[in-house]
Amino acid sequence: VKLVVLPGFVFRVSKPCIVGVEVLKGVLKPGITLKRYSDGKIVGRVKDIQKEGKSVGEVYEGEKVAVSIEGAVFGRSFKENDVLIADMSYDNIRKLRELWGYLRESEKELIEEIVKEKKYSTKI
Repeated sequence: VKLVVLPGFVFRVSKPCIVGVEVLKGVLKPGITLKRYSDGKIVGRVKDIQKEGKSVGEVYEGEKVAVSIEGAVFGRSFKENDVLIADMSYDNIRKLRELWGYLRESEKELIEEIVKEKKYSTKI
């Protein structure tokens, strides 16, 4: 997933941090570890996602939701307008490549972005 932290939507600074985000690409699910796109520093792990006051299991590109992020401190770990991406291992990327035909175009683009950012071989 790739998302942006929405300005003016900080609901809790820590324990866990709760902020509003918009999903730019991919699928956001609880359990995903997020890192800053700009420098790759780990932000924290998505604990819960809420849409219209109800917990949801996943959200897609273009959706705006509130997320609680364990281990993050707003203002220290990240700030408004920061772009965050999923921290994906080599093995996870390789597994997703095996499912390439089932992925959306935006998900494929995001995987290519992550591969380039991590400097993995494009032969994964």
